[in-house]
Amino acid sequence: MDKKIIFVHGYTASSSVNWYPNISKELDTLGVDYSIRDFPGDRHPKQEEWLEIIEEEIGATNKLIVLVGHSLGTRAILLYLEKSQRKVDTVILIAAPTERVNSRETLGNFFEHKIDLAKLQGLADKFIVVHSKDDSDVPYEEGVEIAQGLNAKLITLEGRDHMSAPDNAPYILEILKTVL
Repeated sequence: MDKKIIFVHGYTASSSVNWYPNISKELDTLGVDYSIRDFPGDRHPKQEEWLEIIEEEIGATNKLIVLVGHSLGTRAILLYLEKSQRKVDTVILIAAPTERVNSRETLGNFFEHKIDLAKLQGLADKFIVVHSKDDSDVPYEEGVEIAQGLNAKLITLEGRDHMSAPDNAPYILEILKTVL
């Protein structure tokens, strides 16, 4: 496979929680190249540290890049694209918050400024935003707003809440299969 998937988890998450263990097993079975790093900071994340890890992962491969973020990880990906201006193959944003996200003060310096999403449109061949209408952490309207700003494909789900439960892996895997 000529693509590498780089996952960026959400706030206080890790490679060993949510749907990451389930998706890892499936991707291993399919022989897909991927990375699920544990991002530092736990309840006090710093965008500089997260962006450095994303840069390390991208720099470590010559393959086409598929960036997959969940929740705060989506913001890290958008900040990375804005800062680096590096073009990638695909960006998948799951439960993506806008600058209006609640509890912004606990999310470090990830929301210091508004990102001009239109300026990012050319930095990926494909943008996909995945959001459940019943998300209890990030209102569905924020996912819609991000999708519109990026001119992204919006995949709307029902009954999946914040998309963090382990049983979301099959939904995410099906979306990944469409871009691999």
